[in-house]
Amino acid sequence: MQAHALGDINVHQITLLLTISACVAAVVQRIKIPYTVALVVVGLGLSFFHLITPIELSEELVLFIFLPALLFEAAWNLNVHYIKETWKNIGLMATLGVVLAIACIGFGLHALLHLPLLVCLLFGAVIAPTDPVSVVAIMKKLHLDHRLSALVEGESLFNDGTSVVFFKLILAILLTFGLTMTQDQAIPYLGGSVLQFLGVVGGGSIIGGVFGYGFSKITRFFNDHLLELTFTTIAAYGSFLTAELIGVPGIVNGMHFSGVIATVTAGLVMGNFGRQTGMSASTQIVVSSFWEYAAFAMNSLLFLLVGLEIQLSQLVHYWMPITVAIVVVVLARAIAVYGLSLFAKVTNIGKIPFNWQHVLVAGGLRGALSMALILSIPRGLLGEELRELLIVMTFGVVLFTLLVQGLSIGKLLQWLKLGRQANEQQQQYEKIRAQMACALSALKKLAHWQAQGEVTPLIANELSAQLNTELTEYKASIEAMHLSHAELVAEDREAVEKQLLVVKKATVTDMVNNGFMDEEIGQELKTELDDRLLST
Repeated sequence: MQAHALGDINVHQITLLLTISACVAAVVQRIKIPYTVALVVVGLGLSFFHLITPIELSEELVLFIFLPALLFEAAWNLNVHYIKETWKNIGLMATLGVVLAIACIGFGLHALLHLPLLVCLLFGAVIAPTDPVSVVAIMKKLHLDHRLSALVEGESLFNDGTSVVFFKLILAILLTFGLTMTQDQAIPYLGGSVLQFLGVVGGGSIIGGVFGYGFSKITRFFNDHLLELTFTTIAAYGSFLTAELIGVPGIVNGMHFSGVIATVTAGLVMGNFGRQTGMSASTQIVVSSFWEYAAFAMNSLLFLLVGLEIQLSQLVHYWMPITVAIVVVVLARAIAVYGLSLFAKVTNIGKIPFNWQHVLVAGGLRGALSMALILSIPRGLLGEELRELLIVMTFGVVLFTLLVQGLSIGKLLQWLKLGRQANEQQQQYEKIRAQMACALSALKKLAHWQAQGEVTPLIANELSAQLNTELTEYKASIEAMHLSHAELVAEDREAVEKQLLVVKKATVTDMVNNGFMDEEIGQELKTELDDRLLST
């Protein structure tokens, strides 16, 4: 399967696409447009004017080549402490949220377009996973609450796995029963598939954990950045491929452990455990830089290929069902987000601020995974006309979310007062703070090396004096900026207060887990701390 994937795109095409991507990246530095959105627009133009040979965006290419790298890089850079703060909401949105969205899309399209229900549910599973690459890129430029960023990124990582599982489940039902499945046949499938779904997700998590923990331990025995980088690559692709090779017995044939969940889990473990315990500082820089470039290259190729794959003539021909699909998909996302947020509040799972809910709805972009899944539907299963309709509808929804929602999310964040673009003064302030933090870390490391006998006292004293001189200059600069810009002091205080509330909440959790506090009292205290966090 992998060999076929590589055969769909050759070295010359890759070189050409990367060249185009580099040109686009250079241009968007000057204009206010998300890089991924610009790539799609350029791809559309190249496709419309036939300026490049068509390249097939196959399921194998996306799932087995691009997706593991993108998932691993995102998980590698996702702070598990932020995940802990929002894991209940992430889990809720990535599981029940996906199921609710699939149901709303399926029944909505069935009622409006009069297509077979199973076909509409299949389309729902295809279009349910979010891909907020553009949104996250914008978030990084704004001063946003880290919990909101973690919620958006965490949901998108885990809902991919849920959507792929449900897609395979509905596809297996169609392959077994066709479009004539009765209610008597559906009921046993429903119960059995839920258990099988748990096995698929659980098995993927275990495999990813084994790969991530295993290679985290192995890296401790080596101090070779190239070797350790290779270990992370094996963990990313090895966990995905291993999970996809192991079948899960059950009522639905052909189900396997989730490669998506496996790679995400491996990335989280290595990024938050292996990186800290087994890699030197220089190795961490090399590995992080490699995965940053890998994600950049993969995203560049993917979004450019998305634009090349979409045919504007087909979009015009099927404008009516595409419009219906866009409305239903957006409404389904809104129902899932607002409905489950209310459910989370009532059941004390965890409050999601109302303005955050707007961001989750508007930031529900769709991307290459949806296109890969829809293209993987066997040609003889639904008939060529119905298959083409689903493909064009998927392309239309993806294009709408990227161009309309992707271009407007920045304005929405600013309108909701959730983020602001740092001005020159704030950027300078953050730079000095970072330099001071680096100097302090260097001083601690130098003292440790001297205590271990790795650095002579003469050299240590000389370098310590240099670092202390730098620290004195940084502190003086910060004090001067505090005197002239009172808002910087207020922002610092607010940020520290939030972090202290997080520390208090973690302490309460530890006391409950260790038996030093009643669980009911602990929940009451955590609810109070959550309310204070949301109000700051």
